[in-house]
Amino acid sequence: MRQAEKKILVVEDEKLMIWSLGISLAKWGFNVCPVSTAAEAIVQLENCGFDVILLDYQLPDQDGLQVARRAREMHPAAVIFLVTAFQLNEISVDAGLIDGYFNKPLDLQQLRQALISIPACASST
Repeated sequence: MRQAEKKILVVEDEKLMIWSLGISLAKWGFNVCPVSTAAEAIVQLENCGFDVILLDYQLPDQDGLQVARRAREMHPAAVIFLVTAFQLNEISVDAGLIDGYFNKPLDLQQLRQALISIPACASST
């Protein structure tokens, strides 16, 4: 599978961050689907398959963990990364729900390294 066939759902309500992530992920060769609400994310998850879900914790209509639970039900093999301004020990995360997390402000090099470390994403990076 080519890198461009690997789909990443980016769920983020900050316009500047979603723009920046979209540019970086596309530059790295991923097919990016950006949405800004939990409701939009659920629609995309119902209609498309994703290899990676990059998910903001604080969304305007639900918290990201609720979206992660739905995503895990619909796409159990997807890699889910949570992005948050909180420390992970400050929020209650079910075991196995997420595969990793990033603190804001997001370090793009750290994100890229995490994506490269995913076996399905490493083959053409």
